[in-house]
Amino acid sequence: MRLFDLFLRRAGLNGTAAIHNRRTVSRLTVECPNAALGDVRKQICLSFEAAGLNVTEVRVDRGQDPDSASACVTLDCPPERRTAMVEAARRLTVDPRVRRVQWGDSRRGRAVQGAPAAAA
Repeated sequence: MRLFDLFLRRAGLNGTAAIHNRRTVSRLTVECPNAALGDVRKQICLSFEAAGLNVTEVRVDRGQDPDSASACVTLDCPPERRTAMVEAARRLTVDPRVRRVQWGDSRRGRAVQGAPAAAA
């Protein structure tokens, strides 16, 4: 990173400003029953939009159980809104229809604190 900043400074650009202006993408997977998927998707979008985050994509797949579905949510999140994103994700874990919330896509990710961990 220091080498990159040095390169930008020598080119006449402020390296830290270029880095702070970029947006980051985060992914979150939410698993719920098939019957509740529509309501949970709506809650996901409302929760993150209320936190000031942009939901760029919601991909729906089968869950681990035959009667469950998982929604992989892609968020456009600037670094200064990261705590709001984490709080919105934790609020999703309180919803009784949500079985599991984890960072990353459904194949690899970390469970959100407060959500049940994935069964191995």
